[in-house]
Parts: sequence; structure tokens; C-alpha cells
Amino acid sequence: MRSKFEIRCEKTLQEQGYMTDYKIRPSIPMKNAPVDYFHLGDILAVKQDEFRFISVKGAHCSKQHKQDLHDFSQIVPVGVSVELWRYSRDLKDKRKLRTKITVYDRN
Repeated sequence: MRSKFEIRCEKTLQEQGYMTDYKIRPSIPMKNAPVDYFHLGDILAVKQDEFRFISVKGAHCSKQHKQDLHDFSQIVPVGVSVELWRYSRDLKDKRKLRTKITVYDRN
């Protein structure tokens, strides 16, 4: 089952004109079955000459996952954007969601 954050991210990208794809999860979870692209990303987004590899998380994201995304960004072809989209509640108004986007570049 997809998270509400993944669905929100996908809708945002589609509104911006991106064609999106996500990894289909099995209806019956199997042990060690990959549910993400390369065990890292949730959504692929393409628009003309742009390609985005996106990992979507709630408020918490482990340091190891961030490091894995950084390492992955070093081996993908030039022009592929590796991103982490984190969603968290607004501190002043708990009904609102904040989105923080981190882009991992080659360096």
C-alpha cells in the first residue's frame, strides 16, 4: 500500500507536467521483496530532458538512508536528479503539511 505522502508527491509532480511511475507493491507482502526502486526510491518522474529519482519519507529519515541516497547520486548518469522529499506537520498549524526537498548532487 502506498503512503499518503507518496500519493501527494506524485500528484504535485503531475501538476508540474511530469510523467510519473512508482513501484507496485505486492498485495501479499513477501519477505525481502523489493518495494522501492533499488531499495531507495519511491517515484520516478520524467519531463522532456529532466529525470528525477525521488525518495519520499515522513518526518523521520535515517542517516543511513540519506547516506545511501548520496552514494547513489554519485553513480547515476549526469542529468538524473536524486531527491529526498520529507513531509512533516507544521508546528503552528498541525493540519498543514510542510515539504522539505533535499537534492543530492554529484560532487
